[in-house]
Amino acid sequence: YDVGDRIAVSNVEEDVSGTGSAGWIVKDVDLFKTTVVFATTAEEATYSNGSLASSRIINHNRSPKALLNFVMKFGIEVPKEKIQSFATAVEQYVKDRPREWPSFAAFRLTAVEANLGYVEYKVIMMHRESWQQIGALLNSKADVQLFAHEMSKDLDMKYEEPPMPIIIRTRGGVNQELLANVLLGEGGLDL
Repeated sequence: YDVGDRIAVSNVEEDVSGTGSAGWIVKDVDLFKTTVVFATTAEEATYSNGSLASSRIINHNRSPKALLNFVMKFGIEVPKEKIQSFATAVEQYVKDRPREWPSFAAFRLTAVEANLGYVEYKVIMMHRESWQQIGALLNSKADVQLFAHEMSKDLDMKYEEPPMPIIIRTRGGVNQELLANVLLGEGGLDL
């Protein structure tokens, strides 16, 4: 790494995040230490170069064309054809912006949770910039996420989590009668 590079330092045994690693900007390097500045808060830290020798160092400046991803959940009852239409629209949105996105990498099923009523898909895109330009990456990703959200609303693909039970405790424990009434939809609470 060089002065000005955005780096992430972690234990070599830890997995790397698929959404990018927190970045420190290298401020100064000498024979014994490296001084870095946390990109979002301007906090400074100093590493001894000996401690960095046994660490995983990711240089965002040398990681060209960042892969960005986000997850979308759809109700389990949404037909496959509608999900395919959604994927096609998102892919076309990305392809229509070649100055940001050289390629649309994938739209992949990642989970089926029938008991919770949803399927989960991951959208993966390759950005033109490296991880060094984290601000531009996050702005571009937000634009695609907003488009995907609006598209899912337009196609009526909204997923709503099932309601969770409300447990009301009194000093003596759970009020079983009140709990039963709330769960059955009878009565209610005036707060």
